[in-house]
Amino acid sequence: MARDLIKSHPLTPELSVELFAQKGIGAFRFSAALFKWSQSEFEGLQKICLQAYKNAWHVPWSSANSLYTFPTAKGGHESPLPSGVLTQALLQHVDQCMRHKDVVKRIMLAQLARTLTEWHCNSFTDFIDEMELWDWNVENKDFWSQLAKSLHSQKVSITWAEKMDQKLASVLCPEKMSWATATRSIRKCKTRIQKIGGLRVDTEPTAWGLDVQVWNLLWTGEEDMKKGIPILKRAGFESIEDLPRTAVGLSSKAYQDLPLQLRSFATSNGEQRVRVPMRKDSTAPPNFLFRST
Repeated sequence: MARDLIKSHPLTPELSVELFAQKGIGAFRFSAALFKWSQSEFEGLQKICLQAYKNAWHVPWSSANSLYTFPTAKGGHESPLPSGVLTQALLQHVDQCMRHKDVVKRIMLAQLARTLTEWHCNSFTDFIDEMELWDWNVENKDFWSQLAKSLHSQKVSITWAEKMDQKLASVLCPEKMSWATATRSIRKCKTRIQKIGGLRVDTEPTAWGLDVQVWNLLWTGEEDMKKGIPILKRAGFESIEDLPRTAVGLSSKAYQDLPLQLRSFATSNGEQRVRVPMRKDSTAPPNFLFRST
């Protein structure tokens, strides 16, 4: 293993780090874009890399990791880690596949269109934002979802995302709000509650400033979304903006203040809400909740 090659070495720390980068990081970079990596595998690889860097500097493995992960501007070594290497490898792979107007490029664009449809997104930029709610171990992860998750986790912005969306305009509608965007606010609220150990049955809804109805929709709405959106799309509603709208008055029943936890922006006054009238003959499931705009 490359980590053990530089253990008790006679080289300078800088040369040892360079040797590990060529042996260990180089071997990972060669096949990084060709495999699906789980969260546990990434954590294991990152642990090995940090141990190797500590071997290079002759410090115990129990020492702090921040010295090797922090950027040089913050006083760290900014050593390469598997997460950043994977992002580079994925970007290089997609650049090679999309460089020429050939069958490979058409296959990549077709796969991207299928992925966006499956995740109910209208653009690749929207898809990157959607990855905030998902971890590495999602069941339907493919190349594009892996790239989007990697870009989001590394906070990397790409200049060709808008050009990619323009090429998909004939298949999707990037200028309209997607179903994923319309429901992301409330799903993000659910994710935050789960991260601190909150459960549907063990947590009091009033602790989050939510009434019982919204609290129940918070936990059942995502499954209803997965069932209902395909039905709505087959009916011709590709975006939430395609749904019919009805004029409502300014009464308290028509407009209700959204709780702080469900607002799209911290500065929002919480008075904007999408009202979706459903036909009686619609086969969409009940309790279908949409995000305020």
